[in-house]
Amino acid sequence: MTTRTPVEEFDALLSESSVLFVVFYRGHWCPFCRAYLRALQDLSPSISSLGGKTLIVTSEPASFLPEMRKLTSYSGDAIIDTKNTLVGFVKERYELEIAVSEKEGYENGMAQPGILVLRGGEGGDMMGQEGAVLEKWAIVPSTMNLGGASDRPELGQVWDNVRAKIEGKGVVHKSYKTTCLLGMLWGKVFG
Repeated sequence: MTTRTPVEEFDALLSESSVLFVVFYRGHWCPFCRAYLRALQDLSPSISSLGGKTLIVTSEPASFLPEMRKLTSYSGDAIIDTKNTLVGFVKERYELEIAVSEKEGYENGMAQPGILVLRGGEGGDMMGQEGAVLEKWAIVPSTMNLGGASDRPELGQVWDNVRAKIEGKGVVHKSYKTTCLLGMLWGKVFG
């Protein structure tokens, strides 16, 4: 049996779905990442209803993926990319620049948070050209966003806009609400 490279796996998932909703995350230890993957899991039924798939990508070692799945209930596709080959791939093909930071335990650095939503190959004529970018975003790590942890667009709003584009409508949200430390703490205490 041949093992696919991260890029080959990415391309296969793209060709098998009408929409591929990709989230790059830092690691199982990051509370913002865990919250993000829970939100992605909550969106999965809506994404699946259009023939879409969700995909998470991390440069964290594979041994931590089962724990992340347990912590978040995320059940969709995942790619472990410790060499960050997808970082270069999405930059070249989709002009999305995922930052990579030095982090102990990450052999080639830690990919920072990012979102890439693409039209897939399934449903070709109905959906449009495979690989067309429906939405993209990547964090620029700074002290103000805790080194890339916070200030991420809310995934529900991102999906609202993507779904509107798919349906040929205008965007629903002109700007996105973002997650921040205070909001996350508020949710833990009162949510």
